[in-house]
Amino acid sequence: MQVTDIVSMVANVGFPVTLCFILIKYVLQNVDEKLSKMEDSLQNLAQEIQRLDESNTEIKSTNHAKQHQAK
Repeated sequence: MQVTDIVSMVANVGFPVTLCFILIKYVLQNVDEKLSKMEDSLQNLAQEIQRLDESNTEIKSTNHAKQHQAK
């Protein structure tokens, strides 16, 4: 194998492989950022659902107490 063959192989195989690694890194960073945002949104949603559930429970308790007083 001559030097020109090695240079040709590096140029033909090395660049695409390097480009793939760069693209994979870029994609993984973007996915990580999006997953972090999604996780924050899901936590906020869970907190809001819990708050609404607590409010709903309080309203039911108040209505139940009012019905008992009316009897």
